[in-house]
Amino acid sequence: MDILIYILSGLSVLLAIGGLAAYMQTKQIGILLSSLVSISCSILAISLIEWWPLVVGFGLNWTFRLLGFDPSRR
Repeated sequence: MDILIYILSGLSVLLAIGGLAAYMQTKQIGILLSSLVSISCSILAISLIEWWPLVVGFGLNWTFRLLGFDPSRR
């Protein structure tokens, strides 16, 4: 189970780094917020070796999407 947490957290960090690169081009605040939440929750999951920070990060990002911070919602 620990290896699965490391793999999912690593993938989440890689996607968030891509989101930060996208933020540098578009200056959309929603992309920045989503990337920062993903990175922080992934680091928390790695440091605690628990799965629940990944679920919390997904839930927060989904909430941002529902609130309209995601540029694809337009």
